[in-house]
Amino acid sequence: MVQASPNRHSATLAARTLKLVGAILILSSLLDYLVLSFPIQPLNLQWRLQFVTQVVERGIIPAIGLTFIFVGNWVSRSATNATSPSGKLQDPNFWCLILASLLGFFFLVLAPIHFRDVNRLSGERLQQIETQANQAEQQVEQLESQLGTGELQEPLQQQIEQQKQQITALLEDEERFNQFLEQAPEEQQARLQEFKENPESLDQFLNQQAEQLPTNLKTQIRLRQENLQSQTRLSSMKSGFRIGLSSLLLAIGYIAIGWTGLKGMMRPRRSGRRAPSAQ
Repeated sequence: MVQASPNRHSATLAARTLKLVGAILILSSLLDYLVLSFPIQPLNLQWRLQFVTQVVERGIIPAIGLTFIFVGNWVSRSATNATSPSGKLQDPNFWCLILASLLGFFFLVLAPIHFRDVNRLSGERLQQIETQANQAEQQVEQLESQLGTGELQEPLQQQIEQQKQQITALLEDEERFNQFLEQAPEEQQARLQEFKENPESLDQFLNQQAEQLPTNLKTQIRLRQENLQSQTRLSSMKSGFRIGLSSLLLAIGYIAIGWTGLKGMMRPRRSGRRAPSAQ
């Protein structure tokens, strides 16, 4: 009585393990996609961005599972010298190829959706930044008008006097002054040296700073606006390329797997050549 060889038994066990691991990876990833979609809010921009990002980041897992199943089926048939099922519906590879094609179309649809949503979110954030900057400039203009009418002259003079007292105290304390110079930028060092040599320049500097206060505030607002807009555009570009292109690559990979495999399965099988008859 012929017994199965140890190599054949090991190959069968390996094939079952590969197919089981592949099925677990595919089912767990599909279940993960389902859980990530709840609560379903397709009209919510933030929901779409978060859902697409999380799904694409996990998009390679089903491909790994399909690979395990394909290899497992190949090892099983090689070990048992079995042929493919006559009906395609009975062939596990057929359903795996269908799933790969569906996933390919799924990721192909997600790519343009994500690109559109990223651009929309970027536009909304840029508009918010511009609105906030305009509101800040209006507040500065109100401050400037109040300075012109003299409403804020008294508190402004008090602020100037406080700054003068602080700087004067620093100039009179040699130890603190030298320590501060070691850490201060070169421009500030030169200015402090000038204040120490010519005390009148301190009053001129503080009065000039008070006169230029609205202009300096507007400049800071515009610089902050430009920085925030630049960061927003850069972040949107990174997200669009990282997730959008990853989704396209996943779509190409899955569609290539599905269509190539299905095309090969649809080809008619060639009948084996007949051995020449002995005469």
